[in-house]
Amino acid sequence: VQTCALPISLATTTQGLQTWVAEHPRDAQAWQLLSSAYAAQGRTLSSIRAQAEISVAQLNYSAALSRFKTAQEWARKEGARTDHHEASIVDTRARQVESLLREQALER
Repeated sequence: VQTCALPISLATTTQGLQTWVAEHPRDAQAWQLLSSAYAAQGRTLSSIRAQAEISVAQLNYSAALSRFKTAQEWARKEGARTDHHEASIVDTRARQVESLLREQALER
């Protein structure tokens, strides 16, 4: 019986995807892969944030804001167990997307 060992670890893959989306924030597919990688690592808050970023990349700001709010609620519920750095990013991105939604509404 032959086994197939993957030469790249999940952590290495996640790091590579993080670098990629930092340089290519509109790559929805990369955000999807990153969301799955975070979920596999048990990083729920990061996974939800990546899901929100998928919607941002697709210019669906209302869906993105909904996911960011879900992430904020999850972080509040988790309390001390929350990754506070990630929670701060979620809060900042939620405010940015709210601003984009207001701008969109003014253009209509």
